[in-house]
Amino acid sequence: MKTIKHILWVFSFFILLTGCKDDFFDVNKPSDALSEDKVTYKTQLPYIEYQLALMQYSMVRYMDGFYDQQLANYLIGGPDTHGRASLSGAWSSYYTRILSNIKVLKRLAIKNNNPHYLGIAQVLEALATQMATDHWGDIPYSEAAMGSENLAPKSDTQQQIYDDLLQLLDEAITNLQSTGVLDEPGSEDLIYGGDLNKWLKAAYTLEARLHIHLTKRNGNAAAQEALNALQNGFTSFDDDLQVLFDNAILNPWYKNVVSSNNTGNYSVLWSEQLIDQMNGTDYPFTSIPYDPRLPRYADNGGAPNYVGAENGAGGGGNCDLADDAYFAEDAPVFLLTYMEAKFIEAEAKFLLGDKQGAYDAYIEGITASMDKLGIPSADRDAYLNEASIGFGGDANQLEMKHILKEKNIALVLHPEPYTDMRRYDFDPNIFVDLTFPQNRSDEIPANEWPRRAVYPTSEVQRNPNLDQISEYWLPVWWDQ
Repeated sequence: MKTIKHILWVFSFFILLTGCKDDFFDVNKPSDALSEDKVTYKTQLPYIEYQLALMQYSMVRYMDGFYDQQLANYLIGGPDTHGRASLSGAWSSYYTRILSNIKVLKRLAIKNNNPHYLGIAQVLEALATQMATDHWGDIPYSEAAMGSENLAPKSDTQQQIYDDLLQLLDEAITNLQSTGVLDEPGSEDLIYGGDLNKWLKAAYTLEARLHIHLTKRNGNAAAQEALNALQNGFTSFDDDLQVLFDNAILNPWYKNVVSSNNTGNYSVLWSEQLIDQMNGTDYPFTSIPYDPRLPRYADNGGAPNYVGAENGAGGGGNCDLADDAYFAEDAPVFLLTYMEAKFIEAEAKFLLGDKQGAYDAYIEGITASMDKLGIPSADRDAYLNEASIGFGGDANQLEMKHILKEKNIALVLHPEPYTDMRRYDFDPNIFVDLTFPQNRSDEIPANEWPRRAVYPTSEVQRNPNLDQISEYWLPVWWDQ
């Protein structure tokens, strides 16, 4: 557990690096607030980790949450109605705040012959780059963040980037296992406090995520590779890779959504797609009134029922984000978790025909989600014993729709549910009751779903090697 003073310190460093250049979004020219000879592990590592949490928040808040219909907008338009999203804020976070600083951290680790810091930097780079390429597809990577050495970095194909990331994680695993290192990471590591064993598990779990993304390209071989990686991955929610916040440096969901809604500045609320998965509408309950996580997620103002808003309608329903769960002021932003690992395992084993193994992992994924939130064991067990959830222990009743529904609920406001929808082609047989939004944008062709972000216009204008892909309904490489 990290202390408040470390969070406060990293925030002050964030102001130092970005306060003078709030409008600076140039991928080719990293921030120079501190010269490289002045930076240390203690300046670089916490800043990168903090920015990674904000990058993920930005992606979900301004695109994923609407495209996967966990969120609905109080106003009509934008991604909620299948309009395009460029994610310029997340683009800026990745290139000017994360990747450029990771490169500095890596050079510092190499200069000081410190493979442990290098391994941590490599895991963070792989995680940030995976999120970036999954949203935009082909992106500048191998030539990015080189400053004046290259003002027009080329785009690498997503296929090449995935190959590079898997290799990068293999290198990270080797570096994290190195012995004889004198200068060990410590409290400046906001995520694990320098626990290298947890970083090692994170590297393997991230490998599993990359492989499960490739099942459309590589079939069962990718599923087996995911299982192979998970053998060395997370073993409990104590291993979760997450960034903590407190009542001084607020969780971004609380700061930008919950607290705004509480003062009448409404922005987003829960979509009926998520709420109907949890209130018994899409999957009728016989022994419980609703998913016990639902009151932790949604504030319905004390109404007898929980009703989500229809996407594109401009409000409706009665479910705002609650000041609780992952949206409280001191809640963590989770990036990679044990519960995700178990749902990856469940999917992989299901694809490989191991129904019992898939069922066991599915049940453990739900259990991990409940336990992470502190749901009372009696409520948790009642949910698991509900016929539509646990199937009376009959693994043969488990279907892919059940696995991905529970993953969607557990990984609330996270990029992976949108990735899952793309990988399974928004199939209504898997994503029950999924429908197009009202007031749907006339920019997107009929019967198409949004499958990527477009590049920020400013980046296309500045970089002649970056060609805009306006057809945001076209799939990225692993989705083909």
